[in-house]
Amino acid sequence: MQQVDQEKLRDKLADYVEDAHAFESSVVDNLDTMIGTIDDPRLKEVLQRNRQVSRQHVERLKQRLEHMDRGTPVRKRIEGVALALMKGVTDVLRTDAPGKVGRDAYLLAHSQVAAYELLSRLADAAGDVQTAELAREHLAEDKKCADEVAEQWDGFFELTLAGWRDRVTETTTASV
Repeated sequence: MQQVDQEKLRDKLADYVEDAHAFESSVVDNLDTMIGTIDDPRLKEVLQRNRQVSRQHVERLKQRLEHMDRGTPVRKRIEGVALALMKGVTDVLRTDAPGKVGRDAYLLAHSQVAAYELLSRLADAAGDVQTAELAREHLAEDKKCADEVAEQWDGFFELTLAGWRDRVTETTTASV
């Protein structure tokens, strides 16, 4: 591997930590919206656990940014809020929300996994042991979150089918 200036690596690492912080904040916002669309207690509990994990990640990443003499980046936080708001609008318009909530929660968890795979490697390359360890810890937690969502596919699907059946019944009843 070609040698890269350590100062540039540390700057890039701080950027990646900022990105991870903004992304985790956005994940919390997205999970808030998803939780509001699910009535099943078991599925809601899985999403709430994932949200709690992401909240912890937000706090830990904030601490790393402070240690790196970086504050919470306002621009990236605003971008994350905007994405969450757009997601909230599309959730309200959905007719098959439970299945897509499951899909979106699964995709979010795997996006977090990818982010921490990269962050841990960059931290190693920059010689930042604390950030590398934190990234690996977050990676393990997000893999567990993804697995928990995957274990609920039947539940998400059953809720989706029930919603379709309810709409067919409502349409049939309304036209009689």
